[in-house]
Amino acid sequence: MNITEAVNAILKRYPDYGYDIFLDLNEIKDDDLQEAVRFIAGMRRRCHTEPKRSQKNNRETLKDMIKKRYSYKDIAKATGLTESTVGRKVSDYGLKRLYHQMHPYVCPPGIRPGVRMICLNIETGEQKIFSSMNKAEKAFWFREGYLRDKTKGGKCYIENGWEFRRGD
Repeated sequence: MNITEAVNAILKRYPDYGYDIFLDLNEIKDDDLQEAVRFIAGMRRRCHTEPKRSQKNNRETLKDMIKKRYSYKDIAKATGLTESTVGRKVSDYGLKRLYHQMHPYVCPPGIRPGVRMICLNIETGEQKIFSSMNKAEKAFWFREGYLRDKTKGGKCYIENGWEFRRGD
């Protein structure tokens, strides 16, 4: 028996179903078609599994989850999506501001709030206080994240006659 004969035998017996009957071959109970069923089942891939369906997430579902103070990680677990996909969807739906209102201690990327920098000129005694590390880095022409790395753990950093300390 070849594949054409097996398919035609099954379709001749079940003309109303069309190709839907091939989705679940266990529904075919006729004894004379068991050879065709075994042949088609043998042709299929050995590790055939149904793909997991992720829940269709619309704007209202995400908005409700954000209002219940779900984090991106919690939303990802509940919906079956990845965290990056959840973040993208929240951004696409315009819910990013709401998310950061509900999670005030979660900082948006690129912003480091609340970490003041105290910069002291060792030679002249001049002192500058910046409201954020980012502003201090820009004022002294450092790359982004440079002072964060150098002053981590309460350390003091000295460069070009200036002493940099966190003002926590």
